[in-house]
Amino acid sequence: MAIRTISGITIVGTDGNFNYHNSKNNSHFTVNNQEVSYRDSFGNYMTSSPSHIRINFEHFELKEIGDEIRISDGTVMIMMPKEQIQEIANKTFYAEEQFHAINFLTFEIIEENK
Repeated sequence: MAIRTISGITIVGTDGNFNYHNSKNNSHFTVNNQEVSYRDSFGNYMTSSPSHIRINFEHFELKEIGDEIRISDGTVMIMMPKEQIQEIANKTFYAEEQFHAINFLTFEIIEENK
């Protein structure tokens, strides 16, 4: 397992399974067996695969694209197409004025020129 940090982003993983964590705004993006999930800096959660979730001992399921759970704190959990999650992450993963070191559409890592 490889660990790398670039422009405030910690990248952990190998063989196509990666976790990207942004320490500047606490965003988190995961690729696992071609499925993706993303938690934005506001706590909203998006997944491209079915999920079983427990919140305060209550059971919820995301079974189909478009299924969503609205949490009492105002955040949302939703099942979306992989490509749509990647587009959202590409736009919202970074803190304001932070260098965009990962292209979430291609997973290309871009080195910052200093």
